[in-house]
Amino acid sequence: MGNSLRDELLKVGLVSEERLKKKSQRPKRSKAKPAKKRARAPTSAPTAIEKSDEIAKHVLRENQRRTARFVRDATLGGGTVAENAKRALRRRIQDLVERERLNDAQADVAYHFVKGKRIKRIYVTAAQRAQLSSAEIVIAALEGNHHLLSPSAAEALLAMAPQTVVCGGAETDQDSEEHPVPDDVIW
Repeated sequence: MGNSLRDELLKVGLVSEERLKKKSQRPKRSKAKPAKKRARAPTSAPTAIEKSDEIAKHVLRENQRRTARFVRDATLGGGTVAENAKRALRRRIQDLVERERLNDAQADVAYHFVKGKRIKRIYVTAAQRAQLSSAEIVIAALEGNHHLLSPSAAEALLAMAPQTVVCGGAETDQDSEEHPVPDDVIW
């Protein structure tokens, strides 16, 4: 009965007699526990070169471990390194806007300005309206929202996010000279 599978394989031709004989000649493993290894005799103290090699190997393993952790954290954190950099930039922009923003929640004066080919509106206070006309503050349009910022904050924002549109400031004399009012116009 123990050889029934063997006999079937021989009949079908999947196994040859020679192969079965080779298999039966292999020494069988015993299931006994392996003998304990003998303790090695103490060797001489490691030399300075061996110590430096060990230190170099340790530093290499530590660097590989740190790199692997960085890559793992970057991928587990929700994306690639480029996506993480974009998120960090967006956070820095939001922090800058929140820190430097001059918008007043109780502003009630509508201020109209040109953004591209459209006329937009933002509510400001009377003091902010005067500052806008004298270019002491500017309007920064970022992701559909309009923020009142100082000119230096607007420049920093433009440096971080070139897609930002900065509007406002006083009209220069060049703008008024571009379309002069004729002298013969009667109002």
